[in-house]
Amino acid sequence: MKLFNYRKFYKKDSLSIDDVGDNPLEFFRRWFEDADNSDEIIEANAMTLATVENNAPSSRVVLLKEIKDRSLVFFTNYDSNKGRAISDNPNVCASFFWPSLERQVIFKGIAKKTDNDYSDTYFSSRPYKSQAAAIVSKQSDVIHSYEELTDRYNKLLNENKDSIFKRPRNWGGIEINIQEIEFWQGRENRLHNRVLCRLVNGKWDIQLLSP
Repeated sequence: MKLFNYRKFYKKDSLSIDDVGDNPLEFFRRWFEDADNSDEIIEANAMTLATVENNAPSSRVVLLKEIKDRSLVFFTNYDSNKGRAISDNPNVCASFFWPSLERQVIFKGIAKKTDNDYSDTYFSSRPYKSQAAAIVSKQSDVIHSYEELTDRYNKLLNENKDSIFKRPRNWGGIEINIQEIEFWQGRENRLHNRVLCRLVNGKWDIQLLSP
């Protein structure tokens, strides 16, 4: 199936180094708010996380849960494919694509587990049934049927109606310490705007890239 004739013409906005300023994370927050306020974007915090394990790349969508001064945080089962990959190789890439705004942001950085208190705080904020799901799901493991999973889930709920769930030790936060950010704004005739921000000796080095 050839897709040669698929065309999208970008003309909604532009991007310059002056727009980004000297604080790329603050600029990202502004772009994120634009995406979050867009009626055409369902989950502005959906980010594609790419990892490498045993020289094999893998990517999947996870949900961003906090934007810090120089890091991004999401949560996962540490025994999952992505958890094991990060343990094997903490170099990761995370990206956001917001088609309706014709924008993309790419982060590169080093991932590590958050501390236990931070993970506990977030886990306790989750809906009760979402907590139960995190407990019963051995993420990325093979299951014989979906019913097998839901049976374990319902059993846990029935046996713990008045209990307060504790966070599983193999579930928690991952913090990506950012080393590089690239902002991409679609432009006409594929002459897109690209601004690359690299953290060098604690300061941001910001440059334009050719599309």
